[in-house]
Amino acid sequence: MERTYFTDNKSEVSLTNPLPMQIADWLAERIFNGELPRGHRLKEEELASMFKTSRAPIREALYLLQLDGLVERLPRRGTVVREYSDDDIRDLYEVRSILELSTIDRLMTRWNHEIYSSFQDILHQMQTSVVDGDNQAYSQYNSMFHESLFQFSGSQILFRLYQQLGYPLKYLLQFSTQTKEQMEKSYLEHASIIEMLHQGRFQEAKEILASNVKNGLCRVIESRHSLKEK
Repeated sequence: MERTYFTDNKSEVSLTNPLPMQIADWLAERIFNGELPRGHRLKEEELASMFKTSRAPIREALYLLQLDGLVERLPRRGTVVREYSDDDIRDLYEVRSILELSTIDRLMTRWNHEIYSSFQDILHQMQTSVVDGDNQAYSQYNSMFHESLFQFSGSQILFRLYQQLGYPLKYLLQFSTQTKEQMEKSYLEHASIIEMLHQGRFQEAKEILASNVKNGLCRVIESRHSLKEK
């Protein structure tokens, strides 16, 4: 039977899935949107009280987040929201670039109108987010776009490898398109990738995709440094 927990601010957490996973998802969402900033300490006793549960599910939830790279355990501090170094971010984006460019090779023989239509739907949502100036919505559809490259590539291995980068990448994406100008540029890059694929110009699609990932990396590092200076 489905159970519902209420946090201290009365927001609901539905527990159809195991409690630790639900708590981990709840925390991850707040890490993504910045409510739980980098370096924030996650105290087991406070979370247990918030979710009206024992510490055991909290420990499991924090362990799940640690596996996903969103938190880390530090001596004498406990569990905190992870701080990524510039080198960490470069490594993540380098692996991401290699994996995503591999999807283009596989899409050469799989591309069809149905796939094109699916990407057009995503692009429409991205464009709407740009018009609305909604950074969070844009980040979600941006993630959906790149996940779709793997899903439509037909390679389960590539998709699983990409999913292992999933949480850290989603966390960092919020820094890559913080302004409307950045969102507009990003949207045009994504739209160009799909048009090149649809025209059979796969090498050009790879070049634009590589540029998109590189530009995203630069924006993430620049945005993080700007935040630190404030």
